[in-house]
Amino acid sequence: MQHHEQTMLQMIAEIHQGKLNIAQAAVKFEVNRSTVKNWLKKIESETEEDLQTTPIQPETQNEPNHRRSSRQDNSGVDELQNKIRLLEEELKTTRFKALYYAALVRTAEQELGVDIEKKSVTKQFGPCS
Repeated sequence: MQHHEQTMLQMIAEIHQGKLNIAQAAVKFEVNRSTVKNWLKKIESETEEDLQTTPIQPETQNEPNHRRSSRQDNSGVDELQNKIRLLEEELKTTRFKALYYAALVRTAEQELGVDIEKKSVTKQFGPCS
């Protein structure tokens, strides 16, 4: 069973690296396309669960008491909407990269049998004389 899972993780990594598409992966790993899609969904959902974070609350700025003109308000709103759109695109790209790297690390851990993400504990030595 572990060999099967390792093979599927390798398949997902090759798909995320752009080496294979779904049809090519199905042929190479001798499975049907629905199996490839199921593994993709499984790995991506596991990775997304790992990446879930609490939403970041926007900072509130102290607004001056005087009223701004509606033109300034509209340009400010447009500017903020553009900034939100750019940040959402950047977030989407970052999430994809995190998913990709998580799949690569998982595959490497399976192939090498080493816990890559585990932090090593350094041995504390007494004071030098």
